[in-house]
Amino acid sequence: MQRDFALEAEELFRSFATRHSLVIEKLDEPNVELLMRISAQRSLDFELTLGLQNTDELNIGFEKFWSYFFPFEKQRHNVEQALDGLMSGDTRLATHRQFGWVVKRVVEVCNGGTWKPIYHAYSVVQVPFIGTSISYLTNNKLSVPSPG
Repeated sequence: MQRDFALEAEELFRSFATRHSLVIEKLDEPNVELLMRISAQRSLDFELTLGLQNTDELNIGFEKFWSYFFPFEKQRHNVEQALDGLMSGDTRLATHRQFGWVVKRVVEVCNGGTWKPIYHAYSVVQVPFIGTSISYLTNNKLSVPSPG
């Protein structure tokens, strides 16, 4: 029997929201174990969708991007770090385009002044030797976590 991570995932997402004084809502979605939304607000530039599906797959979604972090137990810390990083400026979404088409999106976390990828999502095959433009999405309304 597989372990049910829905309660742990909800606690993870609610704790994140509490640390950063964000309003979070639980959505009723029958096709996933958990779906929560944090609307754009005072300290967040864009809507953030958080979820758990397929029993142990954590999801972060924003700006036409959806990620799959699994298994839960191995990825929980990475997801927590990425979410906190969104609020502090240490996480960004890099969107790679060729000829105007999105070919890849990468979640990057800054560690010691160096940006490192923690998640890749490929839309189409990236053609080598063809110019690629990269744009970055960051939260410009940075916050400091609440103590506690």
